[in-house]
Amino acid sequence: MSATLAQSTQPTQPTQPAAQATDQIVWGKYNVPPYMIRSGEFAHQGIFDLTLDVIKKGLPQYQHVELEAPFPRINNEIRKGSHWCYNGMLKTPEREKVGYLSLPTSIFLPLRIIMRRDRVDQFKGKLSLQALLQNPQLTTSVMRDRSYSPTVDKLLAAYPPRENYSEQVESIGMLLAGRIDYMIELPLLAFEQARVMGQPGALVALPMQEASEVVFNRVMCPRNEWGRQVVEQVNKVLLAKRAQPAYRAIVEKWHDPESVAEIDRIYDKVFLKIP
Repeated sequence: MSATLAQSTQPTQPTQPAAQATDQIVWGKYNVPPYMIRSGEFAHQGIFDLTLDVIKKGLPQYQHVELEAPFPRINNEIRKGSHWCYNGMLKTPEREKVGYLSLPTSIFLPLRIIMRRDRVDQFKGKLSLQALLQNPQLTTSVMRDRSYSPTVDKLLAAYPPRENYSEQVESIGMLLAGRIDYMIELPLLAFEQARVMGQPGALVALPMQEASEVVFNRVMCPRNEWGRQVVEQVNKVLLAKRAQPAYRAIVEKWHDPESVAEIDRIYDKVFLKIP
């Protein structure tokens, strides 16, 4: 797919192959509704899809190729310096060593413990993620190479789960089938994936004691001169567009009214101010 797309968007000019390669950005994408929606009725209407459209429109000097790939591969391509970028990365000290990260592009509201509705009575009160991770009778799974939040990342490093996955659909499927007991996830993502899989309302989200951070998604490109220049141009687009009502509507898209109100409380004072 990528070769065909690249060929269709690159005119044959044998005297300038290096310049063309430099000016092309491969945007890694995978199916994680409602942030990235790769197929179906709402294809390309995810939050990351639409914020990326704004960015691409503001960068006409680059050739933009969207390529579907598992997140670990996207992460690896950026780390090794390929001309790949990803819209939706959380900033961590480790990632800042291997890539350049833009200003925030969108918002992740706090993570929750996700479980099947028919098991909610087994998980009473405000849960401790540390206690869950330490319980050998309970099984969870985490995405390879993903950063969840500063607090959750530290707990996962201290008590690493035995299971991991590359695509959210894998883990939601395991949870719905009872092969894992709970997940650490964004309710918006978990509920939408369960709906797509034909089980709307099958999951519930419970708060955890340790983590209530709101975190911000960013564009990440490799830590080389090419990546630095791309992120610099991305930031110019974001500074011009994020305060506009149309961009704000994208960030709020798919959220319920309570979540939209939470986003509204931090949009101007935090999201538009944080570096």
